Amino acid sequence: MIEVLKVAAKSPDFKKINHVYQTVFPKNERLPLSFLQMRAKAGKAEFCSIYDQHEWVGFFYTVFDQRIAYIFFLAIDPYYHSKGYGSATLTAIKKRYSNKLITLSTERIDPAATNNRQRIRRHQFYAKNGFVKTGFYTVEKDEEKFDLLSQQSTINPQLFQQLMNRYLTHRHHRYMPFKIIRE
Repeated sequence: MIEVLKVAAKSPDFKKINHVYQTVFPKNERLPLSFLQMRAKAGKAEFCSIYDQHEWVGFFYTVFDQRIAYIFFLAIDPYYHSKGYGSATLTAIKKRYSNKLITLSTERIDPAATNNRQRIRRHQFYAKNGFVKTGFYTVEKDEEKFDLLSQQSTINPQLFQQLMNRYLTHRHHRYMPFKIIRE
């Protein structure tokens, strides 16, 4: 049974979060950790640590407002991979944000991509946990494409756009330029 704890601004967990963040996510998909912390401090997002029997196993970072929660980053320490923590964390996230539309994005399947097998496994993992394609994808840094997934197959993309606009603000859009495309 996992436990989810919101991470305070000066938490010692940030050393572990930073290590896993730098290890698991490719450089072109990362934002400065200081920026993520700043937006969390402003109440636009939150970091949460994942524990099993007081052992830190990973984290997630969620951007949210009154209507929608976007799982921006979810990472399990590679030492704990394939032990069910990802699925258990998604269950906890669904409970934590039960009054919101929960969304996330994952790299689009692309046979030309060097990590296409990994992309397929991620899509299968999210499908197994109740997330489906919404019919929209984003185009982000380096023209990378990400499928927008949700527990509902139809969503209003404006909700996601408004959430991200409030999160990034005009001066922060350089961190994550994106546009939403209908399939």
